[in-house]
Amino acid sequence: MLPANSPFPCHWWGISLASAGLGNLRPDRGTYGRYEFGRLPALPFPLSGDFAWLATAPAQRHNIRKKYGAEIPNALKFLRDSSKQLGVPLPEPFTKFLETPALQERISSATDCYLDLCPELIRSPLGGGWLVHFLADSQGCMFWYLYLTADGSDHAVVSAPDFYSTPVEWSEGAEDEEWEEEEPDPAAIAFCAESFEAFLCRFWLENEIVFADCRKAPMPEACRQYIEAYRRQQ
Repeated sequence: MLPANSPFPCHWWGISLASAGLGNLRPDRGTYGRYEFGRLPALPFPLSGDFAWLATAPAQRHNIRKKYGAEIPNALKFLRDSSKQLGVPLPEPFTKFLETPALQERISSATDCYLDLCPELIRSPLGGGWLVHFLADSQGCMFWYLYLTADGSDHAVVSAPDFYSTPVEWSEGAEDEEWEEEEPDPAAIAFCAESFEAFLCRFWLENEIVFADCRKAPMPEACRQYIEAYRRQQ
């Protein structure tokens, strides 16, 4: 989905890249900051749905699959059933990634995000389409969703500080009644990627940049290209 076609405002909620020399564009604003979507650099890989850019990356001991990865196959089965019943197809790159543990294990998160797949399509409060929760921040600061148009002909990734999911997951995820009773704010949903693969690619790149700085270790060449593309905008 092109940003111009999004029913949501366009923002990138992400981690700071100040340690990579991008303090002007990506200053530290806490766990996540809201950054200008239009100033994000182009991704340094062609995206064709096969995740070739990720397949050669090393597996990570601490990865986004580790917490609930074992539950994904069962959740995906129910999600496929929900998709079929509603006549809303799921994007092939989305299902390919969720069916491939080896790809999931190649992505780490500096904020300890984890895969957590909703087993049903949820009607989006805006845009007339559907939401599928697939990624969560470890402290519940941010959640990421696949957004599908009403007929499933196009998709994007959106983020929100609120949790949109099934009633069962609401009750299981609530730590107390006060949290459970909070009303989500649909206006806070933000378009953050043109496709599922584009989101994962940018998420992977930015976390690899942060980890390389923390570990004082070499970063992938694509990360250097990404940083340089950003620096040219300063």
